[in-house]
Amino acid sequence: MKKNILNLSLSELEKEISKLNANKFRAKQIFDWIYKKNIFDFQLMSNLPESFKRVLYDNFYIKIPIISNEKHSPSDNSYKFLLQTSDKNLIESIAIIENKRVTLCVSCMVGCPLGCKFCATGTELKFKRNLDTSEIVGQYIAVQNYLKKNGISENINNVVFMGMGEPFLNTNNVEKSIELFTQKDGFGISKNKITISTAGVTKSPSGISLSDFINKHQIKLAVSINFPTDKQRSQFMPINKKTPLNELIDELKKINLKKRDYITIEYLMIEKINDTLLHAQQLRNLLKSLKVKINLIPYNPVKMFKAKPSTENQITEFSNFLRSKSIFVSVRRSKGKDVLGGCGQFALKE
Repeated sequence: MKKNILNLSLSELEKEISKLNANKFRAKQIFDWIYKKNIFDFQLMSNLPESFKRVLYDNFYIKIPIISNEKHSPSDNSYKFLLQTSDKNLIESIAIIENKRVTLCVSCMVGCPLGCKFCATGTELKFKRNLDTSEIVGQYIAVQNYLKKNGISENINNVVFMGMGEPFLNTNNVEKSIELFTQKDGFGISKNKITISTAGVTKSPSGISLSDFINKHQIKLAVSINFPTDKQRSQFMPINKKTPLNELIDELKKINLKKRDYITIEYLMIEKINDTLLHAQQLRNLLKSLKVKINLIPYNPVKMFKAKPSTENQITEFSNFLRSKSIFVSVRRSKGKDVLGGCGQFALKE
């Protein structure tokens, strides 16, 4: 059966080519055409022998998700993309353009199995399947080509795994996509420009722990805490019943941070639910043993969860308390909210 080359790491492609009685250095040539020159037709790879091209056509193909719709947010210059996979499933990505910094928020699943009550992906879509590696890196390729073709941007230089799905429940494909994003023979993006986000999964189905994964790949981590007590977090985030906060914090302590690194803590600000000074005090006590930056994110309303974002006064009071305790705090305004591309809003709304 033919294999999609975008599902293969360089070492895997070298092994596949060796099995076909060809020199394995051809794998680097193919990677150069795909990841550096953006060429996906074997016939156009001019330094490959014709006989070898025929072998490639017989054994491999290159396919990425297709952009079926896009929407531009004039308020913050972000672009949300609806993409279709080869089996007709739909996923979403958003490109956030801030001068020379271009960030792509990629999805790793069709839907999400975690069912956080404030998130449209988990409540409206549910979970269908994991995305494979080609579908994850394919989002980057498809969006990058769109931005270039339309004269919007030349280069996506940041990737965040904050779209549809929980990355640590799809670690095999997420790990390989990270390798392709960061390897010099792949896209060549700095590891400091890759962020993976979790709702609190501390051990993947493949058996690797959250801390081991981050320590291995040396990428940035964002953790969606959102509620500072087990009682409240379990009410809104079912994952907390499996991994309560003390276990999550213990796992985060095992991450080897460099001098200037920190763990990003994502905290939704929801009016009259988790935004009082008492909640701020509880959050500070929860995180006091960690080196963190806290992103306060005004809640983005979704249909299935009737709540409002915290008021500006409440956000200011909450953030000022944390800063008074020498905690690095920022208020993050979600991009693309007017096109339903903000945090928690990914639900395939064209």
